[in-house]
Parts: sequence; structure tokens; C-alpha cells
Amino acid sequence: MKRLISALFRIALVLSGFLFIFNLPLILGIGVDSVEIHFDQFWEVVKNNLQFLFQIRDDMYLSLFKQLDITGSYQYTMSILIISLTSIILIAMVTMILIMMAPEKVRNFMKNGVNFFEAVPDLLIIFLFQFFVITLYKATGFKFLRLYGVFGVKPYFIPIITVSFLPLFLLLQFLIQVITEEQNQLYVQYVKAKGIGRLRTLLVHMIRNILPLIVLQLRTVIWVLLSNIYLVEYMFNINGFTKQFVIIIYQGGDFASLVACLLMLSLPLLVIEAAGWLVSKRIKGTEAVSL
Repeated sequence: MKRLISALFRIALVLSGFLFIFNLPLILGIGVDSVEIHFDQFWEVVKNNLQFLFQIRDDMYLSLFKQLDITGSYQYTMSILIISLTSIILIAMVTMILIMMAPEKVRNFMKNGVNFFEAVPDLLIIFLFQFFVITLYKATGFKFLRLYGVFGVKPYFIPIITVSFLPLFLLLQFLIQVITEEQNQLYVQYVKAKGIGRLRTLLVHMIRNILPLIVLQLRTVIWVLLSNIYLVEYMFNINGFTKQFVIIIYQGGDFASLVACLLMLSLPLLVIEAAGWLVSKRIKGTEAVSL
């Protein structure tokens, strides 16, 4: 019951935030010699938006939402997100294990490389991939990498590589940091004293203990992925969900359509929140680990 009330309270806060942010420009108005404040107009529009939400089943309120290819574009964007996130997790975990098992000099060199690539701006990576694909086409004449989403084409390979590049190094940097800190814990020293190998200690004990932290860090990774997907779909002219969302905004879509789009975009974050809660609960329930 307590969790249900907390969930309903969070939903109410989210909707209140939507109402406030979307209608905030209506409060301020420019007069002849001063700035005017129009609370009456603001509250009137807020009431109308609430009415939109309560009557969301009415066909007239989601007319623009239904005219666009929301389902297909959402499936495409979420498939890019899921494939990118899965690839990031697998590659980051394998690379982290290789780095931590490497000799100290090699490990330090690879850590510096990870820190360098993690600081590269998003737009620079996108421009570099564009330059690479165009230069490759000019040099070879083969167009085997689809870059732009013209004529209904929805490329996968280049967008996935582009949006995954920086989040990969972000997660890898985080994994190296927490594993390095975990190596100083007493249970790790105890495991080493028992003669258990480094690889087994890393895979069986250390990764298990940092698993809740990894799940929480995935929230940041998903935020970065969503922002990169927006940039890639805009710059590569791909008809994805974020582009449909922008169309709804610029064509004066109703408040219900905007809220529906934002909730659909936030769905991966809600899934990660639920996964983090389940993982934390499961690990807390099995804290006794046999060493």
C-alpha cells in the first residue's frame, strides 16, 4: 500500500511538472514599459490541459498523434536503444575484465585511453562517423553503410555505433573506478589470502557486489543514449520517434500527445528503476556469500 501511494504521488508530481514547464511561458508577458505577469491566463490553460488528460480517450484530442507513424518510429528508436545498451554492457564488461587482468603498465595506459575517449564531445563523434562513411564511399565507390534515413530508409549499423561510442566509455570508466575501489575491501583481501585466483575473485565476488551500482549507473547511460539518439536522428534525417516528437511540438500538438510522448520516452528509465530495485532486493536477501 505504501509503495502504491508513493507511485501515485510520483505520477502526480510528473504530471504537475509537465503542466508547469509547458505553460510557464504564459505567465510572463511584455508590456509597454514593464514585464507583466498573467497568472489568470496560466491557470486557465492549466485547467484546459487537465481536461485534455481526463478526456484522453476522445478521438479529437490525439488526432495529430494518430496521423503520424508513432508506432513504427517508436519501435525503431527503442530497438536502437536496446541494441546499443546491450552492446555497451557486454563490451564494457569484457573490456573491464581485460583491463583489470592486464599488467600494471598496460592497465594504466588503457585507463588513460578510456579517460581520453570519454571526454570527447558527442557532436565530434557524430561528425567523425559522417566523415568516415562519406570518405569511404568516395574512395571505394561502395555504399554498404547506410548513413541517412531518406526515402523511408531506417539505418541501424551506423546509428548504433554512433550513439554507443561515448556511453560505452562512460560505463567502462565507471566500472574500472568501482572495481579499483572494491579491490581494497577486506573480503577481497580475504579471498586472495585463501589462494583464489584474480579472475575468479573478479567474476564471482566483486562484480556481484557492484551489480546494484552498475544498474544505477545504467540510468545515466540511458539518458546519454537518448540524447545521442535525438542528435543522430536529427542530423542523419532519420524518421525516428524523437523526430516525430519534434513534429508534434512544432505543429501545435495537444497537451495529451506531448505527455504521451514524454512518458513513452521515459519508459526505459522506469524499467531500469524497477530492475535496480529488484536486483538490490535480491542481493540484500542473499548477503551471506560463501568464500
